Amino acid sequence: MEPQPQRAWQLVDTLGPVFSHSGLKNWDLCLARDAVIACPRSLWLTVKAGLWAGLGSRGGMRHAWANSANPTGERVLQDDGDASWHRYSLQELTSITIARCPGGVNEIRITREGTKPHIYALGDRSQTNRCRAVLKELYPQLYRAENF
Repeated sequence: MEPQPQRAWQLVDTLGPVFSHSGLKNWDLCLARDAVIACPRSLWLTVKAGLWAGLGSRGGMRHAWANSANPTGERVLQDDGDASWHRYSLQELTSITIARCPGGVNEIRITREGTKPHIYALGDRSQTNRCRAVLKELYPQLYRAENF
């Protein structure tokens, strides 16, 4: 993958943590007016949540996710061009969908023109309503809700 140019993103808010790849990758979804940037998180979050899940403690797992959220609100994110980040320019997106998934975790699906969606799961279902409100307000032309 070609390196990305360095830049500073003016963020409006941050959602997360969210996960992909069956919980093996953790992300913060950083929201700018012109883009969504998925920044990778440490593996430790996965290990903690997995330990709680292995012990059968949904509350402990939810607590591990909820207590790890990054700051919300406006701030500047320095982007050094790291290839592990996922950058979604709003011009290339066809939709940002929040899907309610009965019996599992709810999902944020970010879809580029002509591709399958990138799926980010909410480890803590209680984040869903906040995510819906923030995404609907920031990206009204792209926002979709499924099964609500």
